[in-house]
Amino acid sequence: MTNLSKLILPFSLFLLMFFITACGGDNSANAIIVGGGADSPQGAIEQFLNATYDGEVERAISFVCNAQREPMRLLYADMNAAYDSLRERDVDLSGLIYEVTTEEVDTATIAITGDVKITVGGEENFITVDERFQTVNLKLEDELWRVC
Repeated sequence: MTNLSKLILPFSLFLLMFFITACGGDNSANAIIVGGGADSPQGAIEQFLNATYDGEVERAISFVCNAQREPMRLLYADMNAAYDSLRERDVDLSGLIYEVTTEEVDTATIAITGDVKITVGGEENFITVDERFQTVNLKLEDELWRVC
């Protein structure tokens, strides 16, 4: 198995699990994390993904709505080996495009497309994010946008 093949599986699995987990839920047992969220829907998803691939779990979770914080913690725990694999590589998310497809007063939907550049042993590889991972829902909480 090539280095790229070894990386595509955990990266794709993470994205799939993220999109499955980042909807619905109950916030009754989840504490608010001070300082999380962003001024725009695009900023929230971009900062969430950057924190995730930087391995900063609590910072990443701070960009998730209150209802999804505990499920996201469980996801991180379950996917620990995949995250370790990703941290050993240079993951560049600057090629992703975040397009707001709907925006209401307190909810928004973002479509993510583009390329993720992954460098392994000096070799650059690209993973195209396309219609498989079409949209992310966001919610305005405490006047900040969060992935939800």
